[in-house]
Amino acid sequence: MTTADHQISRHWDHAEATLKALRERGLRPTPELYHVWFVYFAEENPEILRVIDAVQAGGDELAEDMLLQLYYRYIFDRQAADFLQRGIEDFSELVESSDECLTTARKGFEEYSALLGRSLETLKNHKEVNPVLGEIIQKTDQMQQAVEGLHQRLDRYLGKVARLQRELEEARERSYTDGLTLVSNRMYFEEQLGLLVSEYDSAKQPESFCVMIVDLDQFKAVNDRFGHRIGDEILVLIASMLKANVKGRDIVARYGGDEFAILLPQTPVADAMLLANDMSKRIAAREIKAKQSGISFGQMTISIGVAEYVAKEGGAKLIDRADSALYRAKKEGRNRNCAA
Repeated sequence: MTTADHQISRHWDHAEATLKALRERGLRPTPELYHVWFVYFAEENPEILRVIDAVQAGGDELAEDMLLQLYYRYIFDRQAADFLQRGIEDFSELVESSDECLTTARKGFEEYSALLGRSLETLKNHKEVNPVLGEIIQKTDQMQQAVEGLHQRLDRYLGKVARLQRELEEARERSYTDGLTLVSNRMYFEEQLGLLVSEYDSAKQPESFCVMIVDLDQFKAVNDRFGHRIGDEILVLIASMLKANVKGRDIVARYGGDEFAILLPQTPVADAMLLANDMSKRIAAREIKAKQSGISFGQMTISIGVAEYVAKEGGAKLIDRADSALYRAKKEGRNRNCAA
């Protein structure tokens, strides 16, 4: 079987699993619901995978409203943004091209008008020629004004296109950002990890890179004791401290719950461990206080698993090794860092 045939076969498998899921749950086979389940079985979106798996693990029902929210948040918005981006880029290119043509035409009209003006001065004593040239100059001025008007209109269009591009970029940025902590979300992290993996595997002299999986120690106990609002404040604080410790192309992302993932391009494991140790010390030394009341909740510690990429292993295997290292750090007593 060729690669293309294998891909087609897999798509049919996903389609059959999707229809089965819709039928078993009594859901309507609408395009939106079908799309969510197809993406789930194809494992194309980590956020959809995480939400559906969590709901199913808890034994709760996957209602249509929840699935529609997943569709509009993780599928429709991204597709619409990508479509609009391509359309705006094409339109912008067309407008800029038209603007260049009109600029050239305007310059040509100016030179032509100046030439006619000089010709009129030369031939002003010729009574038969003078009125003709005067009429030509008048018509040329009218055409030049029309071109000028078009030029101004295109300038306004270019301004609107630039504003739309900024708004679209802001929307795209929001789709890549965790709503609570304002660091990157899991989807963006995994996209960037995939790019780094491809870059590494195709390079003749690849540069080392690492992944960290960071977990807050005893966070569930904190949530149970002080409530989710305080827990959220702690997550925001930890996220900001992690982000303050990275630089350049490094990416801090909320990976799920109280776990964070950090992507470290151009970083071998020895350097990644030094960074992990520094992060752990800084966070352990920080007193956690509630924003409004100022009540102290003591210190918070983290455990970190670190793994350096090995050629051709793929992003999923790298994450698994970092996870295993994190598990070992937890098992050895927490507030420590382990390398795969």
